Amino acid sequence: MAQQSVHIFVKLLFGILLQVAASQSSTINDTHFIAGVVEFRPDVTGLTTAQLIANHTDAYIQILQSAEALDTDIVVFPESSLNNEFKPTYVPAPEDRIIPCLLTSETSKYEYFLIKLSCAARMNRKYVVINLTEQENCTANAAFDPRPCAANALNIYNTNVVFDRRGSVISRYRKVNIYVERRNTTFEPEFAIFDTDFGVRFGHFICFDLNFYTPTEELVVKYGIRNIIFTSMWKSELPFLTAHQLQQSWAWGNNVTVISAGGSRPESGATGSGIYVGDNGALTAAIIGGMGVRQLFVAKVPKFDQGIAVPSPIKRQFANLTSTPQTGISLLRDPKLDNFKSQLLQLNSSSPISMQQCYEKICCTISIETTPSQRIYGNNSGAAPGAYQYRFGVFRALRSYEKEQYSDVAICGIYACTNMSVASCGLLHPANTAVAPGFAFKHLNIMGNFEKATRLLLMPNSLDLNFYSLQPEQVEWKVIDAGKSHSVSIDLKAPADNLLTFGIYANYYDGSGSSNVIGSLMLWLTCLSLWPGICIVRV
Repeated sequence: MAQQSVHIFVKLLFGILLQVAASQSSTINDTHFIAGVVEFRPDVTGLTTAQLIANHTDAYIQILQSAEALDTDIVVFPESSLNNEFKPTYVPAPEDRIIPCLLTSETSKYEYFLIKLSCAARMNRKYVVINLTEQENCTANAAFDPRPCAANALNIYNTNVVFDRRGSVISRYRKVNIYVERRNTTFEPEFAIFDTDFGVRFGHFICFDLNFYTPTEELVVKYGIRNIIFTSMWKSELPFLTAHQLQQSWAWGNNVTVISAGGSRPESGATGSGIYVGDNGALTAAIIGGMGVRQLFVAKVPKFDQGIAVPSPIKRQFANLTSTPQTGISLLRDPKLDNFKSQLLQLNSSSPISMQQCYEKICCTISIETTPSQRIYGNNSGAAPGAYQYRFGVFRALRSYEKEQYSDVAICGIYACTNMSVASCGLLHPANTAVAPGFAFKHLNIMGNFEKATRLLLMPNSLDLNFYSLQPEQVEWKVIDAGKSHSVSIDLKAPADNLLTFGIYANYYDGSGSSNVIGSLMLWLTCLSLWPGICIVRV
């Protein structure tokens, strides 16, 4: 009887809180909504699984209850920062409109952390997006998936879950493009879309998905989604695929809003969160070095897909934006960079430079003018400062990742090298080394003709010493229909002496894929041999 009274009291308390908080919510008539992205460092050692999940859950709730989150309509947490395969949870089907908060852990098949976060969304009247490790009974799903089950009859997924303001699960997405993970994939790719009470329709996906047509580009092209939620534990790669760099490029190339939350483990290469409004650039962004953070970044996001003008000038907020080059982040290097057709740029002259480079079907031109610069980036501390050399490179072919999965890309751009050798490109000077560029790019233009394709995304690509991309006030981007090709150009609008990358990045999705038979089969055999009772990656 006492427990029943407590349960009724809690429901009444929730009702009062809902009424109080409702006045803070954006509505369908507002020209904007308030979004928050969480850069979150997960615990990885020194705790039991139960302690780790409890720590993460409590930290999530503290963020949702914080003063910074008070006015937010939607808060997004990153990939792989809540639970793990040792404590997965079942997740309700969105069509069932289940509110885990109204269940108890004693009577529910859902883990306590899912219930608590449902309650946190309900109590704080927010849409909340989390990423977790999900389990599903695959025998119950046999009618829809003829592939064999694991020995324990469980599928293990990398899953996004969306709660509405009532704490109801309204959307669920299981990652399609897995990246060196002991996870299953669904028999057919999923497309996750949900509507909000403030008049915005979202699609969402996870990390490595961003490199592929399905489901990411299809959400935009096939389903017309103009507001994207992206959860990630992105491991940055130089010179073209660091976190903020790709997030902004993808948003700009598609001219969509992207709300991106990143895991914060800089020592493993994972950091990068932000909110981007198409070709208007970033509203807020965070690249974090050191030990990482647990921090919420908030922006007022215009509904520009509904014809709402983006305010000009935009007040942009960048974390840790200093004159010291970013360090402390472990980085990958493009495995195909040595295969670029490239030429070292002789930039110690005041004379303009113009040249052309070709790689099979693609040719690009570059024109450069420089001017002297006396700036030194970072603390010199008496040591001789370093300087970057630059190469102008062109590439068009398949590139691989850390598994049997590929992207067909075409790239024209300049990229920094620590010396004159090709092998030094895509690398940085050692931590705490000051950088004395000696010159600034006064004029920098890159142009190329990119053959048309049904599935093609053209993106401006840039990166500075802080690992942030240049914004629209610094870059002019043009794509012109030239018949059988697109004439693409990127121009530097203001002098810059802190560039690491500047160019054009194209993804020809028709030539991209997962080498389905070989790649999936190899991963399936590895998984079966090492973890036969945990997972099978189904072919």
